[in-house]
Amino acid sequence: MIGDSSDKSESPSSFDEFERQIEASERVADEWFSEPSTEICRLLWQVCGAWETVIEEVRFLRYNIAENPPTEPPFFYPDGEHIARDLRRVARKLNLRLPSKTEWTDECKRAKSMRDDLGHLLHFTSVTGQSPNQSVTVLRVPYWEPNEMTVTMGGIGLWDEESQTSVTTHEARWAIHNRKTVTITEAEAREVLAGLKYVKACIFALRKFGMQFAVWGDTKDVGYVLGILPWWLDDWGPRPGENGWTVPTMRQLRTIPQHDYIESLPESQRPLI
Repeated sequence: MIGDSSDKSESPSSFDEFERQIEASERVADEWFSEPSTEICRLLWQVCGAWETVIEEVRFLRYNIAENPPTEPPFFYPDGEHIARDLRRVARKLNLRLPSKTEWTDECKRAKSMRDDLGHLLHFTSVTGQSPNQSVTVLRVPYWEPNEMTVTMGGIGLWDEESQTSVTTHEARWAIHNRKTVTITEAEAREVLAGLKYVKACIFALRKFGMQFAVWGDTKDVGYVLGILPWWLDDWGPRPGENGWTVPTMRQLRTIPQHDYIESLPESQRPLI
């Protein structure tokens, strides 16, 4: 109700709580990408948390660049199968060039594979070694793999009180989940986490150069923000620190000139130049 003092007092409190929840979530997400743990079990959970964070950040990007983002379910699906592909599509939509048509594929494939091993585990069978040469072996279900199930035929036995024996009544079809063991080394986990750190840094760069800096003209160089650009294209010449290197301009980062790109956008999505 307008003028109701209770509404006024509740609104800031609700907003403050919402803000605190966001900040708490961001702190946890930062922990996933912090220094790799020397305790391998915690390191593996870092990998899982980092992977889920990347999935959600890509989903958030897709939502933000959509012409008509959904305001009610179904929202964008957190598609772990196609993270690299979706991220490349985001880059294209933001008019940014990438070094490769397969950018982020290897990093995401390794991360998903390790996360699946951990997500479908039944238990740890062993933890061996000392950092940095630790390894864990897990027993897991081969979920969604060709050998996931074993199907056998067998009879259903009922206990007969009179004869005190089991009597087979009829044949039945039995499906049994298979099991497999997987060994993960500390070095492999560290490599996956490093790859996810690179992907996350690229997501941040896409937001900055493709959205926040979209108002910058084509001739503006990116010297003072070069540190947040994780990739480098061959046609930009020598890399930073090498002889003869130069700072790229926004036009060198873009697929097409700024003017053409802005003209291609719907009115509601055009940056204010």
